[in-house]
Amino acid sequence: MGFPLRFLSSFSLCLLALLLHRATVTSGCFSMEREALLDFKAGIHDTHNRLSSWVGQDCCAWEGVICGATTGHVVMLDLRNTNITDDWALRGEGMMNSSLLALSHLKHLDLSFNDFSGFRIPEFIGSFKKLRYLNLSSTNFIGGIPARLGNLSSLYVLDLRAALDFTSLDNLDWLSHLTSLKHLDLSWLNLTDLPDWFSSVNMLHSLQVLNNMLDGGLSSSICQWTFLEYLDLSNNKLLGEIPYCPEESLQNLRFLNLGNNHFSGEIPHTIGFLSELQLLQLKNNSFSGEVPLSLKTCTNLWFLDLTQNNLVGSITLWIGENLQQMQVLRLRSNMFSGVIPWQLARFEHLHILDLANNNFSGSIPHNIGNLSAMRSTSQYYDFCTVELDVFTKGQDLHYLKCSMQLMKSLDLSNNSLTGEIPKGIGDLAGLKNLNLSRNYLQGKIPWEIGGMKSLESLDLSINDLSGSIPESLSALYFLSYLNLSYNNLSGMIPFGHQL
Repeated sequence: MGFPLRFLSSFSLCLLALLLHRATVTSGCFSMEREALLDFKAGIHDTHNRLSSWVGQDCCAWEGVICGATTGHVVMLDLRNTNITDDWALRGEGMMNSSLLALSHLKHLDLSFNDFSGFRIPEFIGSFKKLRYLNLSSTNFIGGIPARLGNLSSLYVLDLRAALDFTSLDNLDWLSHLTSLKHLDLSWLNLTDLPDWFSSVNMLHSLQVLNNMLDGGLSSSICQWTFLEYLDLSNNKLLGEIPYCPEESLQNLRFLNLGNNHFSGEIPHTIGFLSELQLLQLKNNSFSGEVPLSLKTCTNLWFLDLTQNNLVGSITLWIGENLQQMQVLRLRSNMFSGVIPWQLARFEHLHILDLANNNFSGSIPHNIGNLSAMRSTSQYYDFCTVELDVFTKGQDLHYLKCSMQLMKSLDLSNNSLTGEIPKGIGDLAGLKNLNLSRNYLQGKIPWEIGGMKSLESLDLSINDLSGSIPESLSALYFLSYLNLSYNNLSGMIPFGHQL
C-alpha cells in the first residue's frame, strides 16, 4: 500500500530542510553568526593578534569560539586574557559593536582581563536570554551596571570583580530578578552608597563580595540567606558584631570568610548552628572573649583560621575530639592560654598547625609525633580555595590557593612552653617547617629530629636547649634554613651539603 502524496511531500520538505541545515553547519558556521563575530573583531584593538585565527568560513574553529555539537550555533565566546603580565588585553575602540546580538544561542560569555576603559557595560548583554555564565571581571568599564542585566533569568554565574572604575553603585535591585544565579562576585566594586545591598541578594545560593569597598556593620538581612553555601566578605572595612542568626538560618553555609575586617565583640555561639560549615576564616579582626563551645558541633570543619584577634581562654574545651576533619588550624597571635591539648595529635588530616604568639604553657604534647598527615610524605590534600601566609625560613611567605598543598607546617613559637622536645617529633617525616623558637624548652635537641626527611626550615632559637647539636641534622637534605641561636648548645655544627 502506497503512502499518501501529501505525507511524502511533507516528509521530503522536512528531509530537505534537515539536509540544508546540516550543509550550513558542516560547511562552516552560520553565516549570520560569523559576520557578527567579524563585526565585533573590527571594533576591537588586538595588538597581539589574539584573534588571528578569525578567518575563513568555519567560525566554530576560531580561537575562543565554541559551537554546539548538535545545532552548530555559537554557544560560548571565551576571550579571557590569560597573559596578563605581557599585556595581551583586547581593547575597545569607540562603542562595543552590538552585532553580537546575532549570537542568540550564547550561553557563556567571558571578556575578563581585557581593557574596555572608556566603555560602559553594553546594554545589549541583557538580551542574551540563554546566557548562563557572564564574566566581565577586570575589564575597566566606566559608569554603572545596566539594569537590563536583570533580564538574564537563566544566568548561573555573574562575575563583575573589578569590572568598573571606582564609580559608586546606587542600585542593585536588578539582582533580585536573576532567579537562577548561584555565584555572584562583586569584588572591588564600590558599594558604599548601598547600605542594605544584602536585601537585594537574599535568595542567592553563592555569594562573593570582596576587597575594600564595604564598610559599616553587617546587616541582619544576612540571616535571610537560607540557601547560601559560600560567603566571602573578606578584605573590607566591616565593623561591629556579627549578627546572631536563628538556628534555621544559613543551614547550607559551607564557606565563610570574614577575614581582614574590623569586626569586634565575641564570636556568636550561633556559629554552632552551621552544621555544614567546612571553612571558617576570621583572621585579622578584633574579636574578643572565648571561642564558643558550640564550635565543636561543626564536625565538617576542615579549615579554621582565627589569626590576629584578641581571643582568650583554653582551647581544650572546644577543640575536643570532634573536629576530626581539620586540615588547617591557625590560632596565631591571640591570647590563648593553658596547655596544648594532646587530642590534637588525633587529628589525622592536620597539615598546618599554627599556635604561635599566644600564652600556651606546659610541655609539647608527648604524642605530637602521631600527627598522621605530617608523618606522611604525600603532598596531596583537598583544598584549593584559600591563600595563607606561613612564617617559615625566617619570613612570612604567601602561599596561593593550590600551592598550599605543598606545605606542612608546625609552629608553636613565642609561647611559654617548657620541658623537652619530644623524641617522637622525629616521626613527622613529611613536615617542611618546624618552629619552636621563643619558648623555655630545655634538654637536648633529640637525635630523632634527623628523621624529618622533608624539613626545609628548622627554628629552635631563643630557648634553654643544651648539649651538642646532633649529627643527625646532616641527614636533612632539604634543609635550607637553620636557626639554633640563643641557646646553651656546644660543639660543632654537623657538616652537610644542604645548607
